[in-house]
Amino acid sequence: MNGKVIYYKRRLREAWASVGRFIRELKARTRLCDILSAAAFFLTLVGLDGSLRYLHNGCAITLWTSSVPWVFTLAWAAGLTAFVKLLPRLVSRIAMGLIGGGAVILFMVHAMLFKAKGNFFSFSAMIFAEDGFRYLDASYIQVSWLVWFVFVCGIVGLTLSIWLAPKVKRRWFEPVICLVLIAASVFTVNKNKQDNLTDRLASHFDIMQSSLLYDHFSDTTQCVMLTGMYQHAFRDFNLTYGVYDLLNHVEHQEIMEELDDWYATRPIDPDNEWTGRFKGKNLIMIQLEAMDTWLIDEELTPNLYRLREEGINFTSNFTPLYYDAGTFNTEMIVNTGLVSPFTGSKASMYSRNAYPESLAHLMTGQGYTANVFHRSTGETYNRAEVHKNLGYANYYDGAAMGMENLDFDSHMLSAYDLMTPDGPFFTFIITYSAHGPYASSSVASYWYDYAAQRLPEDTPDMIIRGYAGAHETDLFVGGLVERLEADGLLDDTVLVFYADHFDYYAMSNDYILEKKGAQDMNMITRTPFFIYAKGTPAVTVDKAMGAYDILPTLVNLFDLPTDGSHYFGNDAFSENGGYAIFADYSWYDGETYWYALGGEAPTEAVAARNAEIAKRLEMSWNTMKVNYFSK
Repeated sequence: MNGKVIYYKRRLREAWASVGRFIRELKARTRLCDILSAAAFFLTLVGLDGSLRYLHNGCAITLWTSSVPWVFTLAWAAGLTAFVKLLPRLVSRIAMGLIGGGAVILFMVHAMLFKAKGNFFSFSAMIFAEDGFRYLDASYIQVSWLVWFVFVCGIVGLTLSIWLAPKVKRRWFEPVICLVLIAASVFTVNKNKQDNLTDRLASHFDIMQSSLLYDHFSDTTQCVMLTGMYQHAFRDFNLTYGVYDLLNHVEHQEIMEELDDWYATRPIDPDNEWTGRFKGKNLIMIQLEAMDTWLIDEELTPNLYRLREEGINFTSNFTPLYYDAGTFNTEMIVNTGLVSPFTGSKASMYSRNAYPESLAHLMTGQGYTANVFHRSTGETYNRAEVHKNLGYANYYDGAAMGMENLDFDSHMLSAYDLMTPDGPFFTFIITYSAHGPYASSSVASYWYDYAAQRLPEDTPDMIIRGYAGAHETDLFVGGLVERLEADGLLDDTVLVFYADHFDYYAMSNDYILEKKGAQDMNMITRTPFFIYAKGTPAVTVDKAMGAYDILPTLVNLFDLPTDGSHYFGNDAFSENGGYAIFADYSWYDGETYWYALGGEAPTEAVAARNAEIAKRLEMSWNTMKVNYFSK
């Protein structure tokens, strides 16, 4: 036995010595190491980008096999490899670590964010990053083992490329080759863009509006699959941080004049039978966190169900995710009537711009007291400053409301007296209990058994947790209505309910698609919007609309002093508008769903609608970017 142990130990030492000799011989061959280092770095970059698109093949119209993203990927990988090899050895190693490490991290962030929310990363979300990190959960990073495998391979490839980089004196032609490769890469990227992404009249790989998508980078998932990870990161960064605006500078005054002309010619929503119906009444507007259509249930959310059935129910309302911060996305749209830029947003755009026609400014101008209530601190999304800028007098967080448990919406009733001050009041409430992630939600755990007992046995776990959170929100709504009724305020108070986004925390898009009878991720964004006013007969409004139509609708119902021409949307009771607009420029008008990135050639009517939508978005974005109302 001892002889065998000695034998294997000797063989192991010999093998290790052979490895050592091979490494020394390899390291002595500096030219070969230099080539292998470059090859490892190039293949690592290509592998990360290609693997990301392969693992998510089918999530967008551009397939993994399409040549367009591959040309971008190979050109960027070649150019970056040539760049790092042009540098001195120490600087080259540092550059490889920074660039390669960034690529590895970017790959993982894309994969994790897609797993959690169904879309890839964009720099435009960075203004909300600090707040988003507060809601990170282990369930969000449960990506497939293949993702982790690629991640590890990326680290190994990057480490190998740095380790192999030799200290070698460059021959005169080697820097020349690197410069030629860099120039060729830049040319290839621009040529690929020009040939495949700039002709709006042509169809490339059955992508009807690829250039419109590329110009504005309006849909992160589509754009990553269309351009590859590196071209997307480059363009996304430049759009988000205004680099292109600086390079292609357009005079501020020119934009202001164009906006003046645009607003002067906007069709005005005429008065109708609903105009002034609720004039002078109190308003309580409740933004329901993740309260999807299927969560309003006669048994599990009976209060919301009753108010919806007895109120004005807008059955075809959509809340597309124009950028990653879904709650804040809808919050700003409903309060300002504008759609924020998909890219290039700045925090100061919300906290410092002038919004004289925001809902709070209009209501306070009519003598109302306007306050906001939400369990999170005022630092979250900078809400205290943002809402003050929008015209609200106070932002009450959980502590100010005296909530015993910040996660339970029913505890907000401790602030009932603050929510219903003397005189006419406008109270804006943002709920929380249905907020994800559900795996770590104390609310979902508390009401889990209650919900499970009332749902079919085969209901997925995360769906049960979604119902559990929704039930807690419903308890708050029921308690609020009960208090209003007891105090004699319900007769003079209008309750407005809308969801901030569909319930992506359930992490079961297939289940939700089936529940909604939707065909894709655009149509899955249909969410509840209903208004309850005691004594008003139940009405169903099936006109297609978006969250941007909520403010114009309330302006009409309360007869507020604006003609609505500066809003992105329209009064839901008017004949104007009537379509939901999605981040990829697709739209739905109640009958036709136009998938803007499909292969079908648009009719004349569709082309006209496409042009109108693109113009509306551009004007809304520019209104916010140049602080139009500050003039």
